[in-house]
Amino acid sequence: MPATFSFVERRVWRVLRITLWWLAAGLIFAVWESNTLEDHGHDPERLATMDHQLRRFLLIGFIGANVYIFLLRRHLRRMAYLTASGFMIALVAMILVLATVLDAGNAGGTFADAIRARLISWRFVGEFLLWGILAIATMSLVRLNDQFGTGARSFLLGRYFKPRQELRIFMFLDMRSSTTIAEEIGDTRYFQLLNEVYADITDPVTNHAGDIYQYVGDEISVSWPLRQGVRGQRCLKCFFAIREKLRKRAAHYHQRYGFSPVFKAGLHYGQVTTGEIGLVKRQTIYSGDVVNTVARIQSTCNVHGVDNLVSKDLLDVLLPPAGSWSVRPIGEVPLKGKRNAVMLYTVEPK
Repeated sequence: MPATFSFVERRVWRVLRITLWWLAAGLIFAVWESNTLEDHGHDPERLATMDHQLRRFLLIGFIGANVYIFLLRRHLRRMAYLTASGFMIALVAMILVLATVLDAGNAGGTFADAIRARLISWRFVGEFLLWGILAIATMSLVRLNDQFGTGARSFLLGRYFKPRQELRIFMFLDMRSSTTIAEEIGDTRYFQLLNEVYADITDPVTNHAGDIYQYVGDEISVSWPLRQGVRGQRCLKCFFAIREKLRKRAAHYHQRYGFSPVFKAGLHYGQVTTGEIGLVKRQTIYSGDVVNTVARIQSTCNVHGVDNLVSKDLLDVLLPPAGSWSVRPIGEVPLKGKRNAVMLYTVEPK
């Protein structure tokens, strides 16, 4: 398995998963239609009907998944849910009307009468309801997956319903000069800036298998299970991918807000207790000394004039390949709330 997943690779996997969902829905629909035909004495047509429906769902699911993931998702996820749902329903209606118009050309009688007869038929209503429900369900599942991030599977399987201890890597990111920027551009535009920045940061994080734990103002917490974060130095590469993405977008931010966001980061790992908490708005939280420590590490970046600090504990398990990284020791740094000083390094790709 590669250490990182490219933009295209992740979306191809999503397309395949959505296609499988549609194929499963097609199987259910085909079985239902087959049983209906049997009840009405059309038994010889059952297998042909099932085969036709499965092929239809597979083809439409594959094409629809590609259109949604590669073309529509980026725009729809910035819309309110009801607005996005309305767009999907309108798109389904438009496609069905277009298909009806094209098919009407093969019918007898006048062209207008053929179209009118199809559009007011129960068959058209049934097709609209079927494909509309499937389109909304697909969009909802993708949005839920975005909402829960990489922890969606763990949440659905109840992995952390009971607390468990595990080793995790944490990266705390904080935007430099955030107070000054907020004062200069005002609260509303500052919120818009954060929203854009977080959208830009999302792909570098997910490409490196990171889980966005929480947003706290202009701070972002990213986490990995130890094995996932260590593989291919994902946690380090994630920070530099974020930095590079924001550098490429600097001109856009300067033009729109008069500032370009720059982040500093602290990275550390250790044992935490992970579990779900709350009855309403239930979420997974991490509890342990490592969470406090990584926050303190990040807060000392300005003191040492660097944009990243990595603990010796984490660097020892990362084992960065010689020649790939420039590692500079900062020294043993006392951190608030810690009895012993922590050895810190700053890292740069060569």
